[in-house]
Amino acid sequence: MKTVTVTGSSPLEEALGEGEEVLLVRDGHAVALVVPFDDEDLEWYARERDPAFIASIAEARKQVEQGRTMGHRELKSMLDAM
Repeated sequence: MKTVTVTGSSPLEEALGEGEEVLLVRDGHAVALVVPFDDEDLEWYARERDPAFIASIAEARKQVEQGRTMGHRELKSMLDAM
């Protein structure tokens, strides 16, 4: 990981590396971690923060806790019947 101290005169382009993590430090304290990120990462990032997606994960966890699950054979039988 690369560590960069950002001051008023530090150009951002110089601070960002080629595909490596960059730790931003202000007054000796870490303030941000910049990680390589592409369009596919952006899609996942947005999806993981979508309230509907978060609610669906919470509902799925509740179903597991309640034992409302099905095994592979049961799922395969159900899909084959469709």
